Amino acid sequence: MMKTKVLNTVKKYFFFKTYPHLWQLEKAIKIINENDAFNSQLSILGKFTQEQAENEKKPFTERKNFKPYWQELLGTSVDFGFFSNPEIGTIFIVGSLTSMFLHEIDGKALGAMSTGLYGIIRGLGGYKLQAETYLKLLNGGSYLLILRGYDDELNVLEDILEKENLYS
Repeated sequence: MMKTKVLNTVKKYFFFKTYPHLWQLEKAIKIINENDAFNSQLSILGKFTQEQAENEKKPFTERKNFKPYWQELLGTSVDFGFFSNPEIGTIFIVGSLTSMFLHEIDGKALGAMSTGLYGIIRGLGGYKLQAETYLKLLNGGSYLLILRGYDDELNVLEDILEKENLYS
């Protein structure tokens, strides 16, 4: 008789958080990076427009400044890219999920398809209302932080981010 062995795999989950200003996102990233005991993968989505960049006084007012800025903030090996979504406009993606959003189907990036962003967020575990809300906030200029990690670690990170007053 052959024995079977059951492997207990630990499932990773996704945590979504929006920030209306770049400085808030930078502060959240700093907090996440300081807690290096967590095994999480980070991605960021944001709307890229020249007008918004100037109004926010962002350090990347042109695409040419985009790569050095994110490399300095997140590390030199960070993946990134741009795609144009019909409902929102030009969007940038930074981090571990970049290849998913830029994956091409019939020559078009998945994130660039009319329901692509919504479908990806839903596929990552976002509920219908969450996905709709995140897309509205993204269209309004907010940044969407997506963390992938173990459930207990994400709960701790969420508590840490909530305790820090990132809105003042």
